[in-house]
Amino acid sequence: MTAKEVLNRYWGHSEFREPQEEIITSVLNKTDNLAVLPTGGGKSLCYQIPALLLPGVTLVISPLIALMKDQVNQLKYTGIPAELISSEYTQTQIIEILDQTKRGEIKLLYVSPERLLSSIFIEHLRSVLLSLIAIDEAHCISEWGHDFRPAYHKIARIKQVFPSVPILALTATATDLIKKEIIQKLQLFEPHVFQSTLKPENLSYHVVNSQDKYGDLLRYFKTRKESAIIFVRNRRQTQEIAQFLLNNNIDAAYFHAKLTKEEKEQRQTDWTKSNSQIMVATNAFGMGIDKADVRTVFHIDLPPSIESYYQEVGRAGRDGKKARGIYLYTKEDQINAENIFKANLPSKKEFLRIANALFSHLIIGEGELHDLDYTLDVPLFSDKYAINAKTMVMFLDFLNTQGVIYQKNFNQLSTIQINIAPQTASAMNNPILDYLQRTSPGIFMQHREISEGRMSYELGQSITEIRQKINELKDRQILEYSDRYLARFRFLVPREDSLFTNKLWTIFENIQISQWKRLQAISFYAEQTENCRERLLLAYFNQKSESNCGHCDVCRKRKKAKDIKQQILDFIATGPKTNEEILTNFITSPKEKILQTLQILIDELKIENEGFASYKIKE
Repeated sequence: MTAKEVLNRYWGHSEFREPQEEIITSVLNKTDNLAVLPTGGGKSLCYQIPALLLPGVTLVISPLIALMKDQVNQLKYTGIPAELISSEYTQTQIIEILDQTKRGEIKLLYVSPERLLSSIFIEHLRSVLLSLIAIDEAHCISEWGHDFRPAYHKIARIKQVFPSVPILALTATATDLIKKEIIQKLQLFEPHVFQSTLKPENLSYHVVNSQDKYGDLLRYFKTRKESAIIFVRNRRQTQEIAQFLLNNNIDAAYFHAKLTKEEKEQRQTDWTKSNSQIMVATNAFGMGIDKADVRTVFHIDLPPSIESYYQEVGRAGRDGKKARGIYLYTKEDQINAENIFKANLPSKKEFLRIANALFSHLIIGEGELHDLDYTLDVPLFSDKYAINAKTMVMFLDFLNTQGVIYQKNFNQLSTIQINIAPQTASAMNNPILDYLQRTSPGIFMQHREISEGRMSYELGQSITEIRQKINELKDRQILEYSDRYLARFRFLVPREDSLFTNKLWTIFENIQISQWKRLQAISFYAEQTENCRERLLLAYFNQKSESNCGHCDVCRKRKKAKDIKQQILDFIATGPKTNEEILTNFITSPKEKILQTLQILIDELKIENEGFASYKIKE
């Protein structure tokens, strides 16, 4: 069976998109490949079709469980044997799936990059006929990219275990620097690099100067009943904007990383099935979303980079119909983004102070390496040593990527126990206490984990207000409250202060400089009003466009200006016109714009003055 026959049999298409067929041919020739295809460009077919043509199993490494589940369900629906292994599965379920794989009953096996860190999993994989390794969202391996994920650094180990198995790395966006890093860190051998145009035929980009973002959102959705995503910077905003829209009878929900697994799955399912619901989300919702009829993607805050902006806007219009990305912009967005970036950024002196504080706190001396798992209460540690908590999280993430520590996870473990009797608590008619009694059985007897975010949404108050009121009850000794953020890790190398002073600081500084440049690039994109936005985006990814898009806000403004120009020329062509006659005829246009256009027409020798404040066509 040929690749086209497989395409037609399982997916019902007779032709490939460019350059799918070339990629598939290269994969079947057992070479390493890097494919950069835009969102919605059919990346998954580039490994799913070879998986059916090659013997054995194709291992697919993907960053999101939701994305893996969606693809596996779609493959099963079309009759293709596929499975995934995730942290949600029991050991018994995982062993059964691996046994099915050994028996040749599965063609595609999906796992997260973290699964490759398990030596037991790798040993099981050795007994399987592995024909292809596909790495989705490969930009996650790049420290210069926009969705950096430390576990992707470890993927290259599988190349050492299976040196003859070809690798196909796929991503939607990559600059030349990121492509180079993907190839290097995945240890791709003489890879073929494929890149299709990133120019979307149906998607337009708009930056709107907005002094009332909530009002602009409301006005937009009052006239359009459509599926949309609104990307925001933090969890608090997701809830506030969703509640604002709901209060104005617009169907909306919110999504962020701190929701429970069940909440995430339910909200994504509800949104996917709806043709009009608006999802207000942080970038935790950005990757792996497969919904064809998203018409608009809004951004309320300045994105961290052009890469992330392009990826997120690319969630719109996957059905090929017209769609748009709209950024509601103010100059303050750039100032706020820069201030946040700088606030969390340590100097070299602070960087070394954090390292010394961490080693002192954990009682680790120069040259020592203990075979211990450490648990660090980040807020308590940060308070004790006067360190910004977000900076501390960034510091630990950096050590993890550089192989200094192996970081297992971060856990949010806010707990509450009510100290008064249930009857007394009920009699107080306090919304916080009433909510806790209703949702947390046993809270009078023991500490129970709680979600301030969920309380915020269900009680219609901000997280800040919720925490403030909980702390007031704590101060009155009505309840015990512990708001902790725990990091769990172990050191992989002995303490060596010179390592932090020299090598690690240099790497850290270079990464921050790169991120700062990316922030400045997206700031320029948003602020400028002279260049076609699509051409700017393509140029950033080293792609040229022969013409302006004609649809973005800049092109539309330019077109409108040309229209006014031609209209004024046509009006004057009927006979000389006075200043007052021209302004009256174009009363709906700003006076300054009309006068400016008249001067441009004079400069271009298309009209000339006749007498005082009167104009005629130049002969």
